[in-house]
Amino acid sequence: MFEPKAIIHEFDTPDLAPSAPAPSPGFDCDACGEHFEGEPAGSGLFMWTRGDEVRFEEPPLCEACSQNVTLDALTRWDVEEEEEG
Repeated sequence: MFEPKAIIHEFDTPDLAPSAPAPSPGFDCDACGEHFEGEPAGSGLFMWTRGDEVRFEEPPLCEACSQNVTLDALTRWDVEEEEEG
């Protein structure tokens, strides 16, 4: 008995191309740029204005960068207090 053979056509067009793979779960640290799995250990805070509008952004940070940013902020705050009084 005759068995039909499948005909496979490959198209090189963007509308028929397979979609890009989904990004891996996790995040890219905003400070060091490394990719990490799981939840961020902390976040930075950017604030800027445009006219009357105030915008906030909280980029994710890995554990090491989160600790470094926190210690830097506390050190600067302590230095400012010593300079004032």
